[in-house]
Amino acid sequence: MIKSKMYLPHEKLKEWIKVYWFLKGEKTDSSFFYDHNLMPDGCTTVLLVIDGTFNLNDYYKEGKIKRGVYVIPPCKINNKLKFSNDIHVIDIQFNPSIFYKLFKTPVSLLEDKVYTLDELSIKFDNSILEQIYNLKTDSIIMNFLDVFLFDLFNKNNFHADDLILNINQLYRNANLKSFFSEQNLSKRQIERNVKSLTGLSPKEIQKVARFYQVLDTIKFNQYNINFTKLSYENNFYDQSHFTKEFKSFTGLTPRKFIKEMDIFPQFKGLCTLSDEITL
Repeated sequence: MIKSKMYLPHEKLKEWIKVYWFLKGEKTDSSFFYDHNLMPDGCTTVLLVIDGTFNLNDYYKEGKIKRGVYVIPPCKINNKLKFSNDIHVIDIQFNPSIFYKLFKTPVSLLEDKVYTLDELSIKFDNSILEQIYNLKTDSIIMNFLDVFLFDLFNKNNFHADDLILNINQLYRNANLKSFFSEQNLSKRQIERNVKSLTGLSPKEIQKVARFYQVLDTIKFNQYNINFTKLSYENNFYDQSHFTKEFKSFTGLTPRKFIKEMDIFPQFKGLCTLSDEITL
């Protein structure tokens, strides 16, 4: 059995951290690998591999990784995820633009590869892996991560500017028109700045935000969904447009996704932030 859970960070970190995603196996057979799907989420993440093997080679170069701390740039398409049965991973998902502002590394310059911290010259306390390994419950680990990251932001003298706050708002509400109206720059300047900060265009961030709004609805209403209504409620041109965009994130149509949702561990941890599932 694999546990897939997502947790919101402390209130003081919610503008900077989207979620902590915990993925943990049974530790019974390290030779057995699960094969599942990974959906784009628009985030640059710091991945803590505490135990087991995590394989992202379907999309990322140098994606087969074991114990260590890694940086994963945002991907734009659905891809394959493989992990061993003894896996223990925590994915710290930064809101778009936060990684750049914190570590001064332009996301737009990152390749589609898994990076070690040394490659990016990022100072990060690697003892965090051993400390987490010795903690017993998710709640204790959560408290530890909150304190660790709050200290990290303070040490880097992190302050959000208007563009960061507006990008975060776009990531939440998918309102592209409102986003552009809030800036005092030309559209081309805005797009260039956002691309450097996040690795994504404003349009791509809007698509990610809209996709996760759709997933929220599916999560709570999977047995009673009017897809035509859902497409218009989320500002798609029509149901065909909705289906095409949904398929670009999952590889499946919405109806087929509902039937095969167990192959998407992110979805199982989504929204309730406390689901334990069997994969």
